[in-house]
Amino acid sequence: MSEGRAEGDNLGALENIRCKLDYKKVEGYSLDEQQVSCIENDTMNTLVVAGAGTGKTTTIIGKIKWILKNWFSKRQLAQKSTEPPPKVLVVSFTHASKDELERRILSEILQDDLVFKIYHPGDFVKVETFHSLALRMVKGLNFEDFKLEVSGFEGFLKNLMESTTATDAPDLALAEEKAERFSHLYSLLQNYHVSISSLQRLVREKFHYFWQRDELQKLQASLLELEKYIRGYQESLKSTGSVDFPGLLEIAKTSLDTNFSYDYVIIDEYQDISPLEYLLVKSLREIHCFKLFCVGDDWQTIYQFAGSEISLILNFEKCWGETKVFKIERTYRFPEKLAELSGSFIMQNRAQLMKQIRGKRLDEDDQVVEINGPSERTDLNALYYFLLSLPIHAKIFLIGRYNFDIRKISHCEYLTVEAYEDKFQIIMRERPDLEISFLSAHKSKGLQADYVFIINCRDATLGFPSRVEEDELAGLVRELAILKLSNNKDTGGSKDTGGVFQFFSDFLLERKPSDSDFAFSEERRLFYVAMTRARKKILFLTVKDKESPFILELRENSNLKTYYLD
Repeated sequence: MSEGRAEGDNLGALENIRCKLDYKKVEGYSLDEQQVSCIENDTMNTLVVAGAGTGKTTTIIGKIKWILKNWFSKRQLAQKSTEPPPKVLVVSFTHASKDELERRILSEILQDDLVFKIYHPGDFVKVETFHSLALRMVKGLNFEDFKLEVSGFEGFLKNLMESTTATDAPDLALAEEKAERFSHLYSLLQNYHVSISSLQRLVREKFHYFWQRDELQKLQASLLELEKYIRGYQESLKSTGSVDFPGLLEIAKTSLDTNFSYDYVIIDEYQDISPLEYLLVKSLREIHCFKLFCVGDDWQTIYQFAGSEISLILNFEKCWGETKVFKIERTYRFPEKLAELSGSFIMQNRAQLMKQIRGKRLDEDDQVVEINGPSERTDLNALYYFLLSLPIHAKIFLIGRYNFDIRKISHCEYLTVEAYEDKFQIIMRERPDLEISFLSAHKSKGLQADYVFIINCRDATLGFPSRVEEDELAGLVRELAILKLSNNKDTGGSKDTGGVFQFFSDFLLERKPSDSDFAFSEERRLFYVAMTRARKKILFLTVKDKESPFILELRENSNLKTYYLD
């Protein structure tokens, strides 16, 4: 009798849990039809293409609640079933986003506290970064024997160059740009398994008729310099017993823990995935055939310099097999005028997935504004007066193309810059209530503010868009990757590697005309990201006769409101 009573009590608890688990409502907000549709889909491969501010994280949380609710429903039908809950792995890219995801997931499902009378949340939900996942997947290693080098090749270069560069700001800016460029090259070499020696051979073969040309001399000099830096970096890793992130991912691909088993793998911000990260998940799937649920926005692919490969989202079905694709197109962040303007702007890129982002209605006029002055001094004064006019306790972002654009703000006598680690807070004496921050466009991704000012919208080498073209060597790396991957050659003796990467070569070949047809494809995505941080209004600071080509385009093709200053 007591056993029956206990079972009955347990079933009663489960019934209460089932009733409380409402996956259609997350963090107090009701999900829209598009979100619910993708959550309820349970095919092997699901891709959710979601625009900026459309609730990607809430969709992921809703999916986890649906998985849990579905399990309880099946358990109730089986009555005495003791089947454990499905195991869900959620993967993100940064520690900050991982911590935020974990906090919000736990906060939401902990509301159904009866669940945890049976299972701890860690029993069925695990939130990881790709690199923490790789660490857990590596077996047979004593982790005390090596250190994880988090600053990577770019950090190594910046430290090296800063120690040998004068403190003059232009010199430092050029050194930073050079470090980023070489770091980009290193990421490409790692992602596509291209060696320096094979790249040197390609340079000789491609330019052997032009030994006297400046292009060849420049390429050879860059290659030698890159080779020197890579050798120094690898020696530094070896001397300290360290492994960097690409090295860790390579180890994890072949050092798999067979006890790893998940029923669902959810990847947030899938557009940022690199070939190495893709292969890591691919290897994990070979152990256990989990269902894959990926959420991302190809319009926000802005980390190709750091190794992300846009073809992995644009060619998702080629990567993973038959796929159900959903779109989430209602943004809850920015107004409809900005939604229309930013959508038409980004779709000038040919190789982007079509979405129709619908913004929220907002009564405020002039949602998209250009402040055009005769000099940089004038637009700084205009920035000051616009800030004065903003509502009390408004949150403001000042966004530059580069981190060093903060120099422009530091020249404004009305504003004080306070640095906290890698963050910049702006203090305005007349308006201490305003929450003002400076961010680079890359660091602004995933964040939002009431009002956003994009500074330095000039037509200049280091303007926005940046005219620092992708190094010729980067193009050669991609070209060599195409040859390698399509011919299954030079892949470490594994023909399978070429097959895995075949779609890369196919995509790169298909994409070449598009890239040459339209300039600044990634800069355009970066500008889109900066624009879509604004909840109420976006303002561009420009200089007369030096306007960014993006601003001229917006003027011509949209209802951009321009204030011309004397």
